[in-house]
Amino acid sequence: MEPLSFQQYILSLDIASLPRVLKVCSGVYFQGSVYEMGGRECCLSTGDLVKITGLRLQKITCEDPETGQATELPLNFTGHFQPSRDKLSYMSLKKLARSRPAGLQDMPFTFASAVDLTVDGQFIPKGQPISLLSVARHEGQEFANCTTTGQNGQRSFCLPFSFQGQFCECSGQPSYTLSQVLESGALRGQRLKCSALGRHSLLLCPVYEVQAIMHMRKEVVKIPSTLEVDVEDVTEESQHIHFIKPLMLSEVLGLEGAFPMQAEILEGPENLPIFENDWIPRLQKGQKIQIHGKCCAWRILASSSKGRRGSRHFLLSSTYQGKFRRRPREFPTVFDLTTSLGMGKCLRVVVTKDCESTEEDLPSLSMGDRLEVLHLAKTQVRRQAEHKSINVLLCSRSSGEDEESEELMLPLHLEGGFVEEVSDSRRYSLPEIVEQLQLPCEVKVTTKDSSLANDVLGSFSALRLEARITEPFLVTSLCEAPSVSFQIPPQWLDMALFFTEEPAPPQTPLTDRSKVEELTESFYYHLLKLMPSNEAPPPRPPKRKEFRDKAGTQLPGAKEVTEKPKPLPPLSKSKCIPEESVPPSSKPRNARSRPIVRSSPNEYSLHHTGSQMAPKPTKPFKEARDANVSEDSDHDYEVIDEDLIKTIDKMQKAVLHY
Repeated sequence: MEPLSFQQYILSLDIASLPRVLKVCSGVYFQGSVYEMGGRECCLSTGDLVKITGLRLQKITCEDPETGQATELPLNFTGHFQPSRDKLSYMSLKKLARSRPAGLQDMPFTFASAVDLTVDGQFIPKGQPISLLSVARHEGQEFANCTTTGQNGQRSFCLPFSFQGQFCECSGQPSYTLSQVLESGALRGQRLKCSALGRHSLLLCPVYEVQAIMHMRKEVVKIPSTLEVDVEDVTEESQHIHFIKPLMLSEVLGLEGAFPMQAEILEGPENLPIFENDWIPRLQKGQKIQIHGKCCAWRILASSSKGRRGSRHFLLSSTYQGKFRRRPREFPTVFDLTTSLGMGKCLRVVVTKDCESTEEDLPSLSMGDRLEVLHLAKTQVRRQAEHKSINVLLCSRSSGEDEESEELMLPLHLEGGFVEEVSDSRRYSLPEIVEQLQLPCEVKVTTKDSSLANDVLGSFSALRLEARITEPFLVTSLCEAPSVSFQIPPQWLDMALFFTEEPAPPQTPLTDRSKVEELTESFYYHLLKLMPSNEAPPPRPPKRKEFRDKAGTQLPGAKEVTEKPKPLPPLSKSKCIPEESVPPSSKPRNARSRPIVRSSPNEYSLHHTGSQMAPKPTKPFKEARDANVSEDSDHDYEVIDEDLIKTIDKMQKAVLHY
C-alpha cells in the first residue's frame, strides 16, 4: 500500500474496520516535533506507530470542485444527498457493497459491470443487471452469490468480494442523510448532489478528531485529521505489536478483578526509601513483578525506646503473630493524663517528683502521691487580682494505703512526672491491643513471631504503639521469587509500570516478608505530618508574676520578691600576695603595675594600683572604689554598672548602720 496523506486516509477509512494501525512515513513538520493537539502534547516522528480507535466529527464543509468555493454545514444538517451520475462506479464489489448505507444487510440488490465479464466460463456483457443474493465465506474469504438473466436464461455464479472491475448500482438513485454519507468510506470520496445546496456537484470534506493510542502514552492521543503527515496502514503486519500503556502503581489500586497480573517497572520510585529492607532497592527499571492483589491488613506505627542508635520506628502488620505485655505509661504533664479519658477505663498513676502549682488556689503534688484520674472540670482561679476560668483535671489523691483519698483539681499545664500503675500480666496479640487498650500505649514483646526468620522486636525493652494506619497496600513479589511476597504502599512508594501480556503463573502459598517493616527516620517524621490529629494543643501556663521598681513601674519577666534581702557581710581585709611569688605563666596583664589580691570566701576584694591595701570596712563602698581605682588606672577589668554600684552602696550603709 502506498503512503497517503493522513487526511486522505481518514476520509477513505471504513469506521467499521477500526481499530487500525498506521505507520508515520513522513510529514511537513520537523521530525520529532511536539504538536499541541486538543490540550495534549503529541510527538509524531517518522516510524512511529499509531493505533486509531475512534473518530469524532468536529466540523464539515462542502466544496464545489469546479469553483473551489467551500461552505461549512451544521452538524445537524437535514438535507439528503445523491451520488452524481458520472461518479457511480466502484473499483471492486466490496467497495460497492460498503458504499450502501445498509451495507450487506439490505439484500438482494442489483448492480452492473461497466466492462464485459467472464466468470467460470460464462460471459456476462457490460450493463447486464446482476443480482447479489447472499454472502458466503470460504477459507477466510468472502464471496457474493449472484444471479443474472441473459439470452440463455438465468445463471448463478460466485464473485469474490475482492474481484477488481468497474461496478455501479442499477437501481434508482437512492438518497442518503449526512450521517449515512459520513459512515460510508466510499460515499465520502464521491461527488454528491443535494437539492438544498443547489444543482452543482459537491464534495463533502469532514474534519475529525482522531482518537488514537501511541506507544508509552498513558492518555488517549487526540489528533486532527488535517495534520499534514503521510501514513501507511500496517494493521495486518502489526498483529503481534503490544502498545504499552504506562500506569502508576497508585492507579492499579483502582482496578477491579484484574489480579493476579504481571508488570514491568518503567521507572523506579522517585522519593527516598521509606523502609529499611532488601527488596526496595530492587524495584528499578526493567524489574518484572507479579501483583497478587490488594491487602486488607491494617498496620500499627511503633517506636522503640532510645538506645545507642536512638529510637527505631516500625510498621507492624495486623497479621503479626507475636505476643505483647503491657508496660506502664509515662506522662510528663497533667494535660497528657487527659488523653486517657473517654475510654471508660480507670487510670491510676504515681507521682515521681514534686510538682509545685503556679496557681495560688490549686494544690501541689509530692513524690509518691497516688492519683486516680476522674474527669475534666472548670474552676475559677485568681491571677493578678482577677478571677479567670480554667480547665482542670479532677483526680483522687492518696499518699498511702491507710490514708483516706481526697479530691483535688490539677491545672492542665502543671508539669511533673507521672507513671501508670499496671497490674496486668496478660499477654495480648496485636488485634487484642487495638480492641481492648488505648493507643498510644507501652508494651514489650514476650513471644516473637515464629514465622519471621529474625524478629527484631523482641530485642527491645519497650515499644510504644503510637497509632493505627489503614493505608491500602498491594501484595507483590518479584517474578524470580513469586512465592516470597512483600507489600507496597502505592500512596507512599509510587512508580511507573506497564502490564505485560505474559499470563500470570498459578497462585501458590505466599511467604509474607512485610509483617515488620522498619521505617527510615526521615519517612517516620514525614508520616507523622500526614497523620490527622484532632488533639487540642496543651494549655499555656500563666505568665510569671511581676514586681515593681521604686518608680512603681513593672519589670517584665521578674518574679515578685516579698522577702527582705539579707544584709551582706562587711568588707574585710584581704591578704596581698607579693608579685614575686606568682609564677610568670599565671601573671595577668599589667601585673607589673599592681599586685595580685586574693580574698577569702564570702569576702570582697578590690585591685588597686598603689601599695595601699584593701579598704577598711568602715569606708563606704563608693569611697573605697574611688580611692583605689583611679580613672587613669591601667586595669583591664570590667567596669561595674552604675545602678548596681548605687544599690550596693545603699546596702553597705545599711549594714554599717546596723
